[in-house]
Amino acid sequence: MKYSSPQEITDLKKKTRAAIKARLSALNFDWEKTAAALYKNLCEIDAFTHAKVVGIYVDFKIEAPTRPFLHALFDWADAVAVPYCVGNEMRFYRLKSPTLDPISGRPQFADLAEAPPFGILEPRPELRDDPDSFIAPDMIDVLVTPGLGFDAEGRRLGRGAGYYDRYVPLLRSNAALIGLCFDEQLVDTIPVDERDARVDAVVTPTRVIVTNQEKLRK
Repeated sequence: MKYSSPQEITDLKKKTRAAIKARLSALNFDWEKTAAALYKNLCEIDAFTHAKVVGIYVDFKIEAPTRPFLHALFDWADAVAVPYCVGNEMRFYRLKSPTLDPISGRPQFADLAEAPPFGILEPRPELRDDPDSFIAPDMIDVLVTPGLGFDAEGRRLGRGAGYYDRYVPLLRSNAALIGLCFDEQLVDTIPVDERDARVDAVVTPTRVIVTNQEKLRK
């Protein structure tokens, strides 16, 4: 779809963000079951299950949940890396394998800690200070990205900070980009410009929408 001006795109993004946020504010979901459904659908993508290095976000509040299945990636990936934002730059750091909490029996990542003021789980300072933990963009085989909204053509709408749009061009040309979201975050058309990254597949708890089959074959 062509737009008449950059301002039109900006205005449409603002309206689309507001509409999706309204949907999410009314969303009621089972965190564990939703994560299990998302992981099941992610595993239908060969590029995901054959990746040696996976970049993936740690969910926060109303984002498609990843924390319940992060530990499962260690069964087949050589490295699982999560993001940390400093200034306008996003960097990824390799997590160490989780341990089991002695009380709950759930996997726990000692490398992650809640960061003020919002309590987002981020790599601890000691992990970020370790040069062996840094994962350069050209090392990543598959990047699983959040988004506020997606459409069936792989267009992605972020929250406005532009971290992923700046990071994606740094990836190798054959790296796969997968968007993860709730079904409620799918819309008919996402307004984009030339700077906005597109994903090669969109995964929800009920669907796998492939937008670039060549990128996903491994």
